[in-house]
Amino acid sequence: MEKLEHYIMCIRAVAEEAPDKRSGRHNTKYSMSDICLAAFSVFFMQSPSFLSHQRALAERQGRSNLQTLFQNAQIPSDNHIRQMLDGVPTNHFDPVFFQVVPDIRPYKSFEHFLVLDAVC
Repeated sequence: MEKLEHYIMCIRAVAEEAPDKRSGRHNTKYSMSDICLAAFSVFFMQSPSFLSHQRALAERQGRSNLQTLFQNAQIPSDNHIRQMLDGVPTNHFDPVFFQVVPDIRPYKSFEHFLVLDAVC
């Protein structure tokens, strides 16, 4: 769990610096880090309906797994996530990749993800 918390902190730090196309104080209900971590959580939990389930859980229980595990203040909608992350260069998140790869490289399953003899 300690490693996961470290990776989430890395994602949050990089996400806070993600380009934000909003101007002024309009439509800033969600931070860029909450938006990015909500997007990441869908892949992490491997469930396309994860965010809707989290919203329902938050309504019933007062708190969701997204808030507990990823420390998200709020849960943005799928459409809002797409609108905000569309256009953010993928290489913006390279620092996270370079934090994670050294930790997973020793595992044999990592070799299946190497492409074109890429050096990580």
